[in-house]
Amino acid sequence: MSAGRLRAFGALRLGAYAATWIIWGSTYLAIRVAVASIPPFLLAGLRSVIAGAILVAIGVARRESRPTRPQVIAAVLTGAMFFLVGHGGLFWAEQRVASGPAALMIATEHFWLLGVGALLGRVVATRRAWAGVAVGLVGVAVLTTGGGAGGGIEAVGAAVLLVCSAAWGLGTLYFTGERRPVSQAYAAGIPLLGGGVLLLVASAAFGEHVSVGEVPLRAVLALAYLIVFGSVVAFTAYGWLVEREGPGRALSFTYVNPLVAVLLGAALLGEPLTRRIGVAALAILSAVVLIIGGTTSPTPGSSTDAGPR
Repeated sequence: MSAGRLRAFGALRLGAYAATWIIWGSTYLAIRVAVASIPPFLLAGLRSVIAGAILVAIGVARRESRPTRPQVIAAVLTGAMFFLVGHGGLFWAEQRVASGPAALMIATEHFWLLGVGALLGRVVATRRAWAGVAVGLVGVAVLTTGGGAGGGIEAVGAAVLLVCSAAWGLGTLYFTGERRPVSQAYAAGIPLLGGGVLLLVASAAFGEHVSVGEVPLRAVLALAYLIVFGSVVAFTAYGWLVEREGPGRALSFTYVNPLVAVLLGAALLGEPLTRRIGVAALAILSAVVLIIGGTTSPTPGSSTDAGPR
């Protein structure tokens, strides 16, 4: 490889990491801004449907390998886990929980991935990984105990975030191997479309509605940011990293995102940056590092990649 091509690859690699670290970390702030004016399931549904349509259109335009019928079904089921439960619950919870603590709670995704994966024989866990689970549970306890008055977070919001985290972990275990389309555009786009349609159905069932004229510009811009950068750009970058850097390094976004979310929430929205949040952040992020470093997959071709944020 020539020096010029090597530099170009290095810049592309750095850009891909920056996309998954910074963009996905900033989406928690964008959700917090948009959900103040747009109902949560409607907001998540619009984001998913539009982003999914863009990615599927890219797959069609490039004439990429089309998924089989079983793969489409699996992708829609994954969309229900990732987006109907995962994003729908996250968007709803961010009406009650600040963006930084919400990101920390979602980082517990790896706890579920490890526990269920080990139970099903899909993940081999070392003592280091189980130690990470213990440390992470301590972090969650520190973050959630005491309620809002004690510096913790609201109990119902915390419970919903844990369910969201579990849904992402289970969806990650499910959407691997032959269930996953070869095309990255279809593998991302179909779950987004399927989950987005389900979110819009849920929005209608809950009677959500909003007048276009009542939505402020900041909410529209936040939604556009979530669609273009949060779903299309960052998830494409993540797929590139998984293929070239491996899932372990690509998953580094999991423990960088909460730090970005906490700092942005404090800087731009005035969210409190308390000692309790700092201790919980240290515990949860340390746990995720221990878990990632202490787990492997016993089956070839299986992946530990997570759903887009």
